[in-house]
Amino acid sequence: MEDNYMKWQKISVEIPNDFDEEIISDVLMKVGAQGTEIIDNDDSSIQFEGEFGKYGEVYDKKPKLPFVTVNAYFSEDDFKPEFVENLKAEIDDLKNYGFDTSKINIKQTKMDYADWENNWKQYYHPVHLSRYLTVVPNWVDYQPKHDDEKLIVMDPGKSFGTGTHATTYTCMQALELILGDADSLYDVGTGSGILSIQARKLGVKDITAFDLDPEAVEAARENLKLNDDCTDIKVFENSLLDGVDGKVDVIVANILADIIMQFIPDIESHLNNDGFVVLSGIINEKEQMITDKLKDLGFGVLEVFHLQGWSTMIVKRIKDIEAQDGAILR
Repeated sequence: MEDNYMKWQKISVEIPNDFDEEIISDVLMKVGAQGTEIIDNDDSSIQFEGEFGKYGEVYDKKPKLPFVTVNAYFSEDDFKPEFVENLKAEIDDLKNYGFDTSKINIKQTKMDYADWENNWKQYYHPVHLSRYLTVVPNWVDYQPKHDDEKLIVMDPGKSFGTGTHATTYTCMQALELILGDADSLYDVGTGSGILSIQARKLGVKDITAFDLDPEAVEAARENLKLNDDCTDIKVFENSLLDGVDGKVDVIVANILADIIMQFIPDIESHLNNDGFVVLSGIINEKEQMITDKLKDLGFGVLEVFHLQGWSTMIVKRIKDIEAQDGAILR
């Protein structure tokens, strides 16, 4: 059946406007959504997300209404009846972290794929992440405004993170700080491949990306092809760095806090002397847990970025931090 005739299931989670919608988006991704859409319920402010990334955003100056809706979409072939029950269980579990979920409502409707596709596409525009980096959807003819502006071309329809979600955005900020003359990088949980593309644009020659999700691996490979200087970057389907040999100057991992806890013991054997680690996907409430685990294994946190309830850490071996008196140097 052609995609344009395919029926899709739409799951809507209605939340109070003072509840962090990124948390709900993350929960939807955890239980199987491939993309989410955040709407302020007056249709004038829409933010489209892939896994750990918004597809673009349009804001007006009207006050927010009492509720925000987070939507997720599934083809009828992929939708499983237990999805809604799993979603309810995950939202209910948020109470264990101090969140009030009593006013959250879940709805289920059907829609045509063409309606969804045209809906998000009209709102996706170039996003300026910094003076030096702009994310551009592959159907937009955009010309750099500065000689030193570099373009990251992405296909949002295949993306799992396109630069404006808090975790991806702060990872990119951190990488701009610490890449320096770094020559090699592992991108763990690459999603869309955007962090690998950024690293190449900023001069890193040897880059390898990994993701456990085969759809993310394919999305990353397609996005790398859209950037002529990134076609040699390798993307592998892999669980973290299991079975991977070799060391690099920088490791970036934008994944979930509980998975980072499993990943931290592997850092030492994969990081060059004086190397940096960037860890993200950490809700603020779990930041201390990550910090303590790092310290137990000889790593310290140089800097933390906080944005919209998420923490992104710049990490180094404690002995290297002490040798440089805590400076962020490469």
